[in-house]
Amino acid sequence: MTDKHQGGPAADDLTLGGRLGYGVADFGISLSFSLLPGLFLLYYFTDVFLIPSAAAGLILFCAKIVDAFVSPAVGHLSDHTSTRWGRKRPYLIIGVVPAALSMVLLYASPAIADVEWRIVYAMTSFTFFCVFMTMLSVPYTALTADLSSDSHERSVLSAYRMFFSIAGMLVGAAATMPLVTAFGGDQVLGFRAVGLLYAPVMALTVIATFLSVRERTDRPVKDADGGTLARDLRAVFANRPFIILTLGVMMHQVALNTMSAVVVYFLKYNLGAEKLIPAVFVVLMSSSALSIPFYLRLSRRRGKKFAFNLGMGITAALSLPIFFFAETSPALTIALFALVGFGLGTAYLSPWAMVPDTVEYAQWKTGRRREGMLYGFFFFSFKLSVAVPGLIVGTVLSLTGYTPAGPQGPEALFGIKALLTIIPAVFIIAGMVLIARFPITDEFHRRMVREIRERT
Repeated sequence: MTDKHQGGPAADDLTLGGRLGYGVADFGISLSFSLLPGLFLLYYFTDVFLIPSAAAGLILFCAKIVDAFVSPAVGHLSDHTSTRWGRKRPYLIIGVVPAALSMVLLYASPAIADVEWRIVYAMTSFTFFCVFMTMLSVPYTALTADLSSDSHERSVLSAYRMFFSIAGMLVGAAATMPLVTAFGGDQVLGFRAVGLLYAPVMALTVIATFLSVRERTDRPVKDADGGTLARDLRAVFANRPFIILTLGVMMHQVALNTMSAVVVYFLKYNLGAEKLIPAVFVVLMSSSALSIPFYLRLSRRRGKKFAFNLGMGITAALSLPIFFFAETSPALTIALFALVGFGLGTAYLSPWAMVPDTVEYAQWKTGRRREGMLYGFFFFSFKLSVAVPGLIVGTVLSLTGYTPAGPQGPEALFGIKALLTIIPAVFIIAGMVLIARFPITDEFHRRMVREIRERT
């Protein structure tokens, strides 16, 4: 097989090796992101790097806002790139080395006495990490639409990618705190070592994917009349199914990122069981991974949006028992988080299985295929959904009197519990209402693909 844009496997004839090769990069990417706001970054900022919680939340918000605007630009650029390796694959190599280096710097914990300069360092290093990760992750995820035009095959591809993604999160969740504490209780050295370990793992998995996949060849590399960022943005906003999906997923991600950002705080302060942090994350991620085949079968039988809303509905419903009972027993807490993980499996699979269908919708409506731009804007919404929870969590912790690395009063404990349950449930319900309006069914997608092929 030649490494040319004009070669490669048939678009809808993906081998097991091709699926595994595509998915493996998400192991390293998710391993890296397991340290970020979803799990440990906010804790690292407040309790290790000793940044005030409100400032830490503002850092997450500002860096992700910058990153959010980079995503559509990277998607647009990848849509108009032409190399012998394709349009999307080169960005895996372009982004991976600076992303790995910036991750090392993010967790380097330099000895800066002045808190204002610690804030500047954290803001700068986190922003650079986010931007460089975007340079590789937007084109990487956009490859889903280029590896197959079959809607269910894309769901299978997304399932493989999400399996590796959850595996990466699982390893990060289970190994991070034990690795941190392995340095004689010095968490500064511990997080520094974790950054040095995870960065090369991420780089190697991304390079493995670059070497394993090829892009589709049944369409031109670029439009004959070129393209502008403004025109591509107009096409994004004219894509009604994409906008509905993006807004719905954004609501869900705000909820999930808010929940995940305070799990460490809840276990440490509300439950008084800091040693359970790795076990809870292992249970949560394992349950999510095991549920993916269920949601994959359900999406084929009942539709993707039904599977999506069922899982998220389970997650929202569990907020009440967690609010009232999770503090009473570590065993009950683990059991409830296992059920939450089962519901969350759909959040890992369904969005990435649904967004490629909106690529064909755009092509069907306008004659232009802009998967890079759509995925870039989809990432834009994901970045905002990380920025907003960081601000929410930091603000609520500050308002309720949270004391970094110290004992917490009743108001702070209530704020942590509300951030884990009540506030996310509101966002999940809003997201479910939006996803219920997503108009692309499997039958509709097959008709679009058929009509697109008839035109060419």
